[in-house]
Amino acid sequence: MKRIIQSFLILCITLPTFAQETPFLNDDEIRMLINELSGDRSFEHIRILTQWHRNSGMDGYFEAADYVVEEAKKAGLVDVKFIEQPLGGPNYTAKSAELWITEPIEIKLADIGDHALVLSDGSHDADVTAELVWAGTGSKEDLEGLDVTGKIVLVSGSPGAAVSNAVYDKGALGVVCYGTSESKNPMDFPDQLAWTRISSNVPEGKQGTFAFNLSPRKGDQLRQMLQTKDMQDVFATGKKTMGGKVVVKAKVDTEIGEAPGRTGFVEGWIRGSKYHDQQIVITAHLQEEQGSANDDGSGCGNLLEIARTLNKLIDEGKIERPLRDIRFWWTDEIYSEYRYFRDFQDEPAKMLANLHQDMVGAKQSIGSRIQHLIYAPHSITSYLDALFESVGQFVIETNNPFITAGRMGGLPRPHSRPIYATRGTREGFGARFVPFFNASDNMNFIEGAIGVPAVGLINWDDYYIHSSDDDLWQIDATQLQRNAFIIASMAYYLGKAEEDQTNLLLSETYAQGNKRLANDLQAAFHQIESQKDQTLAYKNASIILEQAALRESRALMSVADVVGRNDNVFKKITVMNERLRANKKALMDDVNEYYKFKNNTNKTPKIELNAQELAASKKIPKNNPDLDAYFGNRRGGAPGVSIHSTMRMEVFNFVDGKRSYYDIYKAVLAEILAAGNWYYGTITLDEVEKLLDANVASGALSLSN
Repeated sequence: MKRIIQSFLILCITLPTFAQETPFLNDDEIRMLINELSGDRSFEHIRILTQWHRNSGMDGYFEAADYVVEEAKKAGLVDVKFIEQPLGGPNYTAKSAELWITEPIEIKLADIGDHALVLSDGSHDADVTAELVWAGTGSKEDLEGLDVTGKIVLVSGSPGAAVSNAVYDKGALGVVCYGTSESKNPMDFPDQLAWTRISSNVPEGKQGTFAFNLSPRKGDQLRQMLQTKDMQDVFATGKKTMGGKVVVKAKVDTEIGEAPGRTGFVEGWIRGSKYHDQQIVITAHLQEEQGSANDDGSGCGNLLEIARTLNKLIDEGKIERPLRDIRFWWTDEIYSEYRYFRDFQDEPAKMLANLHQDMVGAKQSIGSRIQHLIYAPHSITSYLDALFESVGQFVIETNNPFITAGRMGGLPRPHSRPIYATRGTREGFGARFVPFFNASDNMNFIEGAIGVPAVGLINWDDYYIHSSDDDLWQIDATQLQRNAFIIASMAYYLGKAEEDQTNLLLSETYAQGNKRLANDLQAAFHQIESQKDQTLAYKNASIILEQAALRESRALMSVADVVGRNDNVFKKITVMNERLRANKKALMDDVNEYYKFKNNTNKTPKIELNAQELAASKKIPKNNPDLDAYFGNRRGGAPGVSIHSTMRMEVFNFVDGKRSYYDIYKAVLAEILAAGNWYYGTITLDEVEKLLDANVASGALSLSN
């Protein structure tokens, strides 16, 4: 065994080295991709996409999809098509909508010809003139004692409560609302139009209604006009009028189809030359509101540009055709993938990895936005995280200023290996790697029942998401190009990797794992330092390291998915797993010594399971093998369960027919403690049991005998 370890270390040491900081690409490959990828071309695609209000099933969504189909073909993709899928609700499109003040003076308040977001999605036809009434937030309490029959109500915030309480319960004709997207302070964004919606479903015996949506400034001006009795000119029309009474006219023309409607997604391929059951799936989502330049016009534009770049390099003979298929998806966010996997249950087994882009074009100096590079969760940590970190860190380090490298080291300033678009900024690449969160299409792939490693890119915090402010003015072609480089580089490498990459993938996965283990050790120390109950602290610390070793072993095993499953590969993985076990023992020794220091003792507690833990260790859940039944019956919550949504997903992800309830609890607890309660909240065994029991009862899961 010692000779095997020595041989492996020699192999790692003698790997080729290049004049850059990611071993997955050589210097010529980096230069080639930087030369060809164009953030400016991505920007031009976004320019086209922003014109359409492209929510699920809208005419604008299908027009945007038609555009992507044609551009994907021009980019050289083959077998490009729109894959139609059922839409749970009806297809909906607003054709025209205007809101006017008619008394005491004529003022045009809103017109969807100016922006689609002035009308809440789901609004029905209307042609009414009525008095406007201030109704606070539209809650039952604010409406108490207020006569709104035959009137239109003005409310602050989203329109949903007012539609239910004022229109359907008390006879109002419609709603005018104002607020901001994502519950931001309206003082910070007074002219922002939030993306709002009301249900298109109408209660029995009622007529469909509408909701117009104004900016906070305009909505508050309208409120002032209603509540001020004196002569006024709130809207600066040049004519003072008596306040206190406002009459508005609402005219709405929409098309609402029969349910279920239709949606779908665009697919295109770069066909590989050798492997067709190890696909690299690159995703972005097409569905969003009008504008939505960053969310996710940016990802959609970058997918087209990555397709063009790779095909051009193949056609010019600068790179070989990839060995694996590269599959491009422009989706109806999150829904498309879940629906596709349920309809075509054999497809996930043909997928090697998912690379996802969402909100990758932010001009970061506007709103101080940071590009988040999202690792996979602990349930599916793999070689992909190591590749992602290596390429991503290369872009971060070479596109940010460092005084030692630049001013003192003689490298180009401000960035040592810059990726700039012609019409982009020269700003740095504000980016960081973050633990997994389930907020975009990459979450579909990492589902335990799907099992495809995935990583993603999303900028955050974003003050403009889901609003009229998410438009071209806050897009930076340079950031588009940098993020496209990360995804294109990973797709290029994975497309050609075979057994000759075993040493590199194993060494990088092992090295990255050791960084994670160092964090786990710190988290274990923190338990002993901070917990009053020192027996519980020691137990938690032990769980953290136990689960860490299992996680890293799974990551090492995943290398075989790329390089092949043969004796030579498994021999090397075995060597690294032996090193991992030795590391885990050393870390546990560190925890033991720290516990002894902390408690002034010569021994550590004996870990024993209580009655609840023993019972939980005997219940082993397994997934319903029918994905349609599994996802159709799965319940995300249960009474008494307040687990963070991301960790609820991880509870499901760890279900494999082998782990017990208690094993799943330990795995998720360790993940929470490694990241911190501030990030993922807390969890109890009782909550895990209730969540899993609810899903056994629903039929999503069953218990092994």
